[in-house]
Amino acid sequence: MRKTVGTLLGKSVAQAVKLRGKSGGQAMPGLVVESILPGYLGVMLKQLPEGVVLITGTNGKTTTTKMVVELLRASGKRVLTNATGSNLTRGIISSVSQQATKTGRLPFDIAVFELDEAYAYQFTRVMRPRFVLGLNASRDQLDRFGEVDTVARLIGDTMLSATERIVTNADDKRLSLIADQAEMPVSYFGVAPQLLKYFPRDDELVAVEGSVPTLQAAEVPLSVELLSFKNAEAVYRVGKKRLATSLQVTGQHNFQNAAGALALVQAILPETDPAQLASHLAEVKPAFGRGQAFTLKNGSMLQLNLVKNPASFRQGLASYAKSNTALMFAINDNIADGRDMSWLWDVDFTSLQGQKMVLTSGSRAADMALRFQYDNVVVQTIEPSLETALHSLSKQPGDKVIFATYTAMLKLHAILGKQAGKTL
Repeated sequence: MRKTVGTLLGKSVAQAVKLRGKSGGQAMPGLVVESILPGYLGVMLKQLPEGVVLITGTNGKTTTTKMVVELLRASGKRVLTNATGSNLTRGIISSVSQQATKTGRLPFDIAVFELDEAYAYQFTRVMRPRFVLGLNASRDQLDRFGEVDTVARLIGDTMLSATERIVTNADDKRLSLIADQAEMPVSYFGVAPQLLKYFPRDDELVAVEGSVPTLQAAEVPLSVELLSFKNAEAVYRVGKKRLATSLQVTGQHNFQNAAGALALVQAILPETDPAQLASHLAEVKPAFGRGQAFTLKNGSMLQLNLVKNPASFRQGLASYAKSNTALMFAINDNIADGRDMSWLWDVDFTSLQGQKMVLTSGSRAADMALRFQYDNVVVQTIEPSLETALHSLSKQPGDKVIFATYTAMLKLHAILGKQAGKTL
């Protein structure tokens, strides 16, 4: 009875939100169901014959989850997931209620959920996961988490809740040290020593010269290692096999995320041919707002990228900020973005000096422009209105790139979805 009532309630709330034309209300059905039927989620997930997989970490959760889901589906698994990226417990409940049948049945083999660092461990009290992938720990939303050690502890608690295996980043020392304490098996992924400079860890991002030791390669055996990458091509070592693949998912950080996805799927499906997984990986498209490309009416391309902390911003700049590209920085400070925006001062923007077009927008448009001034980056336009700023950017010649915090990304995605051409 609880399954049926909770599912019908969640579907009804979702329909009401849709009829009212409310955007960004993915979590509302879950909030209502959670309040009225607090045991709903646990009862529902116990139906899954192959249990639950959790993916958490500061950066890369949505894209990595999409990779893992697509690889499992290509291997014949029916996968339940929170594809919208709503990654609090109420978002998971919403996803479950929407994808269940009206009688409360879940026609899936396994669930793969991305979860917010602070909420992931709370989820494990409802149902312990078989596998947990811990991606990385970095400074993020300082008003919520405080310093990076708190973030690592939250992720670590979730990792240690796994019943079958932990998968984590050998190059993130905070997480690998926690994994070393685990009583269950651990699979590590990482990058080749010569690539470490492209994937800086949190301490290196905020360090002054000489305050952080030289980058050291992982000291544990790796189940998956990123050996090289160039443009869209990457070479991995999976077990003893050397595999080349091409990614549609853009951004150099996603080569590392793909290593994590491969390591997790190998742990879940150890009999699967790694070459087959590498082939399927090439078919995965960008996740919502994470490097998605839009064709504008004038035929030019616009790429939308989420940034939310020094690590994601630095990787985004390295991947997308080309000298001949018009750039827009849309910075909001709503609750979902994090109210403390001091992290912007930990990002090095000197690579943008001489950029032909830089436009700032959002509620912190002026603050972003001031930050640029300290790195001698010239801002041509300061326009708080996202819609007006997007219109100005669209008129610029050539390709465009937008770096946006979470709520700005949501609004811009909605505008682009209506006005632009095909989403790539």
